[in-house]
Amino acid sequence: MSIKQKNKSNGIGFRINRTVAAWTFSSLLLLSSTVSPAWAEEPYKIASGDVLQITVYGDAGLSGVFPVGVDGTIGYPILGNIAVADHSIPEVTGSISQALLQHIPGLSVSVAVKEYAPVFVIGDVQKPGKYEYRPGMIALELFALSGGLKQDAGKIDAAGVQLVAARQDYSDTSLQLFAQEVREARLKAELDDKPFEYVLSSDTPTEDRDARQGVVDSERRLFDLRLATLASQEQALKAQTQNYREEIQTLEESTRLRNDEISLLEKNVNASQTLVDKGLTSQSTLRDTQRQLSAMRRDSLEFGSFLARAKQNENAIQQNLLALREQRSNDAASQLRDIDLDIMRLRKKLSFIVQTMSEIGASAQRASTREESIKLTFSVLRNVNGDYKETELSEHDPIKAGDILRAQLTMPGQVEKKIN
Repeated sequence: MSIKQKNKSNGIGFRINRTVAAWTFSSLLLLSSTVSPAWAEEPYKIASGDVLQITVYGDAGLSGVFPVGVDGTIGYPILGNIAVADHSIPEVTGSISQALLQHIPGLSVSVAVKEYAPVFVIGDVQKPGKYEYRPGMIALELFALSGGLKQDAGKIDAAGVQLVAARQDYSDTSLQLFAQEVREARLKAELDDKPFEYVLSSDTPTEDRDARQGVVDSERRLFDLRLATLASQEQALKAQTQNYREEIQTLEESTRLRNDEISLLEKNVNASQTLVDKGLTSQSTLRDTQRQLSAMRRDSLEFGSFLARAKQNENAIQQNLLALREQRSNDAASQLRDIDLDIMRLRKKLSFIVQTMSEIGASAQRASTREESIKLTFSVLRNVNGDYKETELSEHDPIKAGDILRAQLTMPGQVEKKIN
């Protein structure tokens, strides 16, 4: 099928110089309030060439990795070929779950895209070839990944492509900075032994709110987990402390009783010695009493060592309890030092990106005064029911997994070309 490149205001053809200026001013004015793209509201549709990871809880033999064939199906145990192309993940999950339940009750199925089918770029680009797909990719983004137009940079103005890349860089850097700020708040809460609280500001851009709330929720879960771990460790140490205290009490009471027995035996030895001196008893009786006294004193010394060791262990546990809190504070302080440097670096990077976007805007203004204009058109070859069909699309239209993007350029005065 062939597609003529026509200069339409609402088609795929556009004049770069005029479009760049419009992109520049709208981007600088709406940097923090970009409207969410339409594709963000639609679930991802599985495409031929994707690789699915299917996990069946309750039967590991039904779990595995399944590539989607050119006919849009996967070969699955028991069920045979299953049509999955152009279906969402929840739809495929539900379909497989219902089918399996007819054979094996009590199974739970999870489906995820392990690998997306790659996308390709051909035509008047610097780096044609295969590229990794990500959900939400648009034609202009894939065009930028391929290096842009392959003509001499002096003959074209790539400000529009540069601005798209700069805006994406600004968005990514802003999210990184936000994540570090939330992490900093969490570590300060740990350092000060206070609850972790972080509420998104009312001026948070709508398209970023879910992502930023996810960052906050993740840090809150980490804070709660670390706090629960600390409490569990403290509880275990306190239980050990209680055990040692009970052991110390037992040993102290035993020592007291033995000291009483030693005192009585000493009196018996003295009495026996008196009787021996008077010839009223034999030496053997005295020696038996002395041996009992010696054995009791030896046992008393041994119990004394047990008591000292138990007290030493109790002190060690107390030191460990103090060290837990101290280690938590030290770790938080060390990480805060590194985060402060990262936050400073990211803020400088944001300033540099804004400056770069301003320079792109100035370049676009100069480009708008040129008489020479260039027409760039996009089309996509897409697998539809096993057959590739080529259709026009604009620079902001979404790209699907497995698509082949064609970018073509028409210079002023050049005869219209056809896409073969």
